Amino acid sequence: MKIVIIGLGKVGQEIARALSGENHSIVAIDKEQYLVDNLVHELDIIGYAGNGVVAEDQINAGVKNADIVLAVTKSDETNVVSCLIAKVLGAKRTVARVRDPEYSTQSEFMRKMLGIDLVVNPDKEAADEIARFLRYPSAEYVDTIGNGKADLIGVRVDEDSLLAGTSLNKLFSMIKFKVLACVVERAGEVIIPWGETVFQPGDIVYFTGNYRSLDALLRKISPSTIINSTLIVGGSRITHYLSQSLIESGHKVKIIEKNREKCERLSEMFPKATVICSNGSDKKLLSEEGIDGVDSFITLTGDDEQNILLSLYAVSKKVEKVVTKINDFTFAELFNDMELGSFVSPKRVASEKLVRYTRALETPHGSEIMELYKIADDKAELIMFGTREGSEILGKPLKELRVRRGTLIAGIIRGREFIVPDGNSTIEVGDEVLVVSAEDRYAHLDDVLR
Repeated sequence: MKIVIIGLGKVGQEIARALSGENHSIVAIDKEQYLVDNLVHELDIIGYAGNGVVAEDQINAGVKNADIVLAVTKSDETNVVSCLIAKVLGAKRTVARVRDPEYSTQSEFMRKMLGIDLVVNPDKEAADEIARFLRYPSAEYVDTIGNGKADLIGVRVDEDSLLAGTSLNKLFSMIKFKVLACVVERAGEVIIPWGETVFQPGDIVYFTGNYRSLDALLRKISPSTIINSTLIVGGSRITHYLSQSLIESGHKVKIIEKNREKCERLSEMFPKATVICSNGSDKKLLSEEGIDGVDSFITLTGDDEQNILLSLYAVSKKVEKVVTKINDFTFAELFNDMELGSFVSPKRVASEKLVRYTRALETPHGSEIMELYKIADDKAELIMFGTREGSEILGKPLKELRVRRGTLIAGIIRGREFIVPDGNSTIEVGDEVLVVSAEDRYAHLDDVLR
């Protein structure tokens, strides 16, 4: 595919890095010549110093032949106008990064009336990711599939975990929850598990299922507190979206923010939340506001160092779930060496969503791929396929199908129901089918058959 990226901030750079090795033709546009030069020197892409809102610059960059244009500058207005120009010039699809909450409420209008195919709000995406972490407090990885029809979680196997030394067959004889183990990440490699696979300490095991079953599984293998109360430090845009989500689900929310104007706005918007106008880095204040008794602690200030230090303090206070916001991707490496809970980066979340969207588009014409997820550090794929009349796979019990090695049918979504498949399960027209592969890439559901 020909991909044009407008804006080479951290999001644009991460997208270019993720896609540059996948046989795409990538053109990157930015007003800053040094950003263009640095990325062209690093990656096998074409760079162009220009302005996305200038039609001539887009023409010179070949936008008229683009399969997709990703506008990810720091300016919402620049991104929207860039997409409008790109569509007029002939780009097949356009995507705009939009952060302002007022603009985000008009995303449906932008799609229908302005022709922008996807609007991504990094702060809203980050808030949604944090909310998922709070739903599964002991999970290392959490994602949602098919607009919430199923979830995918990654669980680390500790020495004292029920999973340690347990085979997959034994695990499912011990529990009655309808979940499926689809990937095991072990020492940098991935395994598609089968009945005799034995989980080892240090493994990360990925499970699919609905919320009720996955939640029950986690409570069985690593008992944890239900998250009912949350203390947030920082009154950012993410705080706005997250507070709204948590309050609607019945959480007790307390927010500490030192900017009085932000406090007043948050108090007005969320009367059910407790908003404290003070310095959230004050340990005495945190103690007074109950950090010792809160279920979750989330740092959402604009300062990465402050967020990390506050999270370390919350971990020392034995808070059940700690989530840290970081802006600088380089800080992410610290979390591999420190027991610091989960972290979220709005830029990373946005770039991952845009890369996922782009990868799903790159499949051949007529592909049945609906969604595509890279998991276990991109070593495995989870693909959600649609079904069509005439497919070889329809109506046959799974035990009769000859599925390729390294491939697993990990779930069937039928309407709003998530079905954990067994040998007697069948796939019918209208189903959405989850397939995990560690070796091959598929464009059609029938491709999984030998």
